[in-house]
Amino acid sequence: MRPWRKNGDRVLVVGIFQSPPTGRAVLKNLYRAGFRRVAAIHAAGGRPRVEKYGIPMIGGAAAASAFGLAMGAFIFWQRGILADYQPGMLTLLLAAFALASALSGWILLRLLQQHVDEKRLAQFAGTILPDETVVITEVEASETARVLVILRDVEAEAPVTFGFYPPPPIESTTRPLWQERPSSQRLLENAARLAGSMLVSREAQPRGQSFLRRLREVEGVLEWANASLAVSAEMHQAFTLSAEWLLDNAYLIREQVTDLRRSLPQKYYGKLPLIASGPQAGLPRVYDVASKIVSESGGALELEIIRKFLVAFQAITPLDIGELWALPLMLRLQLLECLRVLAIQVDLQQSQSEEADFWANRLITAARHSSSRLLRMMEELVERHPEPTAHFASELMAHLYDEEAALPLVSGWLERSLRAPLLEVMQQEHRRQAVQQTALVDVINSCRLIVQIAWPEFFKSVSWAESELGADPAGVYARQDFETGDRCRSAVEEIARWSKRSEPEIIDQALALAKAANHEVARHVGYYLIDAGRPALERKTGARVPIAERSRRWLRAYAAEAYFGSVLVLAGAIVAAPLVFIAGSAPGVALGLLALLLLLPASDLAVLAVNYFVTSLLPPQVLPKMSFKREGIPDDCRTLVVVPTLLTSAEAIQSELNRLEIRYLGNTDANLR
Repeated sequence: MRPWRKNGDRVLVVGIFQSPPTGRAVLKNLYRAGFRRVAAIHAAGGRPRVEKYGIPMIGGAAAASAFGLAMGAFIFWQRGILADYQPGMLTLLLAAFALASALSGWILLRLLQQHVDEKRLAQFAGTILPDETVVITEVEASETARVLVILRDVEAEAPVTFGFYPPPPIESTTRPLWQERPSSQRLLENAARLAGSMLVSREAQPRGQSFLRRLREVEGVLEWANASLAVSAEMHQAFTLSAEWLLDNAYLIREQVTDLRRSLPQKYYGKLPLIASGPQAGLPRVYDVASKIVSESGGALELEIIRKFLVAFQAITPLDIGELWALPLMLRLQLLECLRVLAIQVDLQQSQSEEADFWANRLITAARHSSSRLLRMMEELVERHPEPTAHFASELMAHLYDEEAALPLVSGWLERSLRAPLLEVMQQEHRRQAVQQTALVDVINSCRLIVQIAWPEFFKSVSWAESELGADPAGVYARQDFETGDRCRSAVEEIARWSKRSEPEIIDQALALAKAANHEVARHVGYYLIDAGRPALERKTGARVPIAERSRRWLRAYAAEAYFGSVLVLAGAIVAAPLVFIAGSAPGVALGLLALLLLLPASDLAVLAVNYFVTSLLPPQVLPKMSFKREGIPDDCRTLVVVPTLLTSAEAIQSELNRLEIRYLGNTDANLR
């Protein structure tokens, strides 16, 4: 009873009443409350009869026909041509007017009038029993609660209510997660095998959906499933444990989607190395690596699993620096895609549970009427579900376990359809639900883990670039803080991109230059990455520096000349602009005085404009720093801190002495004085 998506996200809310007058009154209340897609099916007197509010199609066509007939007669009378036609011809013309108007009215009502789909009405008409009334309302998901209040606000009887939400518009194509997790040794072998079989091209064109489009698709399915489960909760329908977990953690999933959307740049897709061949050709390599990590772990990510996989992979093929930084985003995207698969499965199972609940109610009610009614309802069930699923069978049997009349018929039909003993089918279904529940819990917990990992520290532990740069001849790189090291790694990425070489080659060239240098400063690898030695490294690697970067370097090299020259030129232009227009109508002395008056505001405007463009074109650079958090300040970096102070009184001296003690207690390092 869960029709395919046809009217957006509309929910079909159904209430079954045992009294036709009560159902008719509820239908009227729904229409008065502003719901237009409402209808009732009455079974009094044998054949089901559909009752709707609004203008009937036949009545609307008849009214339009009468209106057209009147309009035709009026037109003929106004033009004075009634007497020019024979009665037979006049009758034909007026009949044509009436027929055209009736057809137009019928089409207009058909297009504009809101009503429950006829196919859906026919579905429920076949399941109604004598003296019952089924009230059907088609509403947006947000209006479900209002409809339920109206349906249940009946003193005479409490109706049986059901809610049917359309299925997700996108089917799952990802393989299931519940597979046997490999051992640690097998994990390493799979990582090495993947690295050896993957060919990468930096010239290939991206293929398939962009990351943001994938994320939007995942978000749509997850929101769809959440809305569907929320409707089921409002209907007080039974939930599986997986459905409860998915609904309870909806806030966490939304946070993950929102954070990932902020972290994925629009052009991120094309900056990563792409797979050159195979079924994944055109996709970023790190995306496939993240997919394999998630699938190999069965969705239960652990920091050590990620580390071992990356170490084994990079022993064959090192990942680029940008790929390692993109890995957390790719892992989160993969986990969300796994949640998408599980959400579709959970939603479909919830749909089948609701179907089973509905049909169990119909069978039990039919059995209480008569055996013939039960047989007819059973025929209807077999026709609607020619191939029942294991979950549907399990849920239906759970509802009918103590129904002596319906249970034999249903169990026999299910065993014939499933071609297996029903007890075995139910046991397998329960095991499958347990595995699905475990997979869902693992994926959600992995989403939490991804947020909690200290990725900068993890990056250092798995980055081949970090270990290579750590061989700095001067021994300084390993003692730098993270931000300074990140600047060096970004420089490696830039030079590799400009020279069309690999990042390991750039690092090797930088280390070679540092080892060959005689000056102590030049023996630091950072000197060739972020300092004065960078042009030498770029020349050696054949890097083609973009014009924009060359312009920025020129501005930094001639900062004072460029800054003050720009201010002077711009201020002169601002002063000269109004003088040009009045030069012919004012004496020279007046022009000179006006120029002096304009000079101060013009210089202020010029300074503001130049400052704006300078900060836009030249983002600030953080000075390189050392990090002594672990070992403390070494002997060769012994530091003396001097605090200038004015000693103006005895109280001021005592205050400064107290502060001196506080500073000492806050910095107890032996090499800090």
